[in-house]
Amino acid sequence: MTHLTTDEIVDAVEGALDSAGHAHLDACAACRSEVERLAATLSVSRSVTIPEPSPLFWDHFSQRVRTAVAEEPPAHAWPLWLRWPVLAPLTALGLLLIALMTAVPQSRNTPGSVAPVVATAIDQPNAADPDPELAVDSAWAFIEESVGPLDVETAQQAGIAASLGEAERAALHLTDAEQVELVKLLEQELTRAGS
Repeated sequence: MTHLTTDEIVDAVEGALDSAGHAHLDACAACRSEVERLAATLSVSRSVTIPEPSPLFWDHFSQRVRTAVAEEPPAHAWPLWLRWPVLAPLTALGLLLIALMTAVPQSRNTPGSVAPVVATAIDQPNAADPDPELAVDSAWAFIEESVGPLDVETAQQAGIAASLGEAERAALHLTDAEQVELVKLLEQELTRAGS
């Protein structure tokens, strides 16, 4: 046998209980005693007179509410683990990791990369080629044949055009021998441009 719920007991006190609830109330002494107890409590509470508070009460009450609201942290405040004492060291650690990742030279022999083929063709010219510049030109000719004609607009649309600072970043990742060769090439170009 299921007893009346709290809502049904309140409905019984207010006289709004349905017929099935009345049938249960007539048969169940426990539910009837709960309804009688609630009705007696309501009767006593209605007979008690509540004095009107003094006029100063509302002024003081308002001030107490303002003070309590001002002392309470705002609802939109960040959780404790997302505040500066925690975020500052985590941010510093993240920046350190990024700096280390960019400072440590990356391996150039990644799978599927054309760089080892080009580097081999440039570093080891054919013995039959008397001029090492021809070997470099033949390596670039190989790349042009593989890729095909490519203008700047097409490269930018494909997302493979060099962006600002790429040459500087590439120069930072050169080995010592590559840097020496770059300096020689730049000196040769400067002397050609000067003549």
